[in-house]
Amino acid sequence: MSKVFLIKGEIWRWPGDGGWHFLTVDKKNSEKIRIIGNPYGAGFIKTKVSIGKSVWETALFPNKKEKTYLISIKKKIRGQENLFEGEVVKVRVEII
Repeated sequence: MSKVFLIKGEIWRWPGDGGWHFLTVDKKNSEKIRIIGNPYGAGFIKTKVSIGKSVWETALFPNKKEKTYLISIKKKIRGQENLFEGEVVKVRVEII
């Protein structure tokens, strides 16, 4: 099974303090990631993520209620790629 996933989704902002922005991995891809991933801590999965020309390492956050994963889109990356809440983006996710 491939360790690379192409995800398309809308950037959304966490409703709490801190201004965290996320992209939700769809259920189909989340299930595949769950099968091949090597979770640590509370179920995080190490990844390398690409949007446009920006590449960074992060962890997928498990969303246990929805049985999906969340990709954190760092402020630095949003600035480099000129991304805002509500935009639909394509992201490359590689499980590492």
